[in-house]
Amino acid sequence: MPKFCVKLLYKKWRHDVNNSLASFFYPKLPNIIGHRGAYNLAPENTLISFRKAAQLGATWIEIDVRLSSDKIPVVFHDNDVDRTTDGQGPVQSFTLRALQKLDAGSHYHSDFSGEKVPTLLQTITLCIELNLGLNIEIKPNFGQATETVTAILATINPFQEQLRGNVLFSSFNLLCLKNLINLCPEWPRALLVNDLNNDWLTKTKALECYALNPNYKCLSSIEDIKSILNSGLRIIPFTVNQSSIAKNLLGLGVHSIITDDLGSLNLLKNYEI
Repeated sequence: MPKFCVKLLYKKWRHDVNNSLASFFYPKLPNIIGHRGAYNLAPENTLISFRKAAQLGATWIEIDVRLSSDKIPVVFHDNDVDRTTDGQGPVQSFTLRALQKLDAGSHYHSDFSGEKVPTLLQTITLCIELNLGLNIEIKPNFGQATETVTAILATINPFQEQLRGNVLFSSFNLLCLKNLINLCPEWPRALLVNDLNNDWLTKTKALECYALNPNYKCLSSIEDIKSILNSGLRIIPFTVNQSSIAKNLLGLGVHSIITDDLGSLNLLKNYEI
């Protein structure tokens, strides 16, 4: 058999095996996902925020993960610690120990003084306890796409049985998603986009994505939504904080809504078209 035929057969075999593995891990998505926990009611990306989301009836939350200077996956959105803690400087300049000395709650309200920056491991442990699904956005520090994915997988893979069907990885970073395919293809992936340019379909196919997570503002027409649905992708727009917009999007076939306002939009968790 010619070598090129062997290569084609191998690629097809690998694609089929990857798809078969991934199907065991496909999530059952809820209507509503809490953005960074209960964003409007507690300091973002903290354990108290995740607990608050569960108390409000959320079954899934979205979190952001990047690395500390000692390569520990921590739950943190920004490149710098300035906005959400009492510290200053890039996250990647802090060891985990130094990060967890920061106050990650007082910026929101003095009632949350002393809240810590959680690790991914602490978050996974809590989410298993609370039966919360996780949309994990991978936010690599500059030049750390491969390191970040490797460290995240080393943390989460021991929990595959407990988390099966309750995890979705997402990223704007194409290399992160590519690394996920190569290192652990069974975890489902979503591409994050801020606009629907002409290459979203090419990228999601190449990255074997389960979902597209677009900024809801770029879903400007029914045709946009139909084209994504026709591609076989799930649609999980961010960040929708108005009930009327959320209800309209769900009615048009969107699978989940990521929101800051769990208090109001969680009323739609059982909404049916």
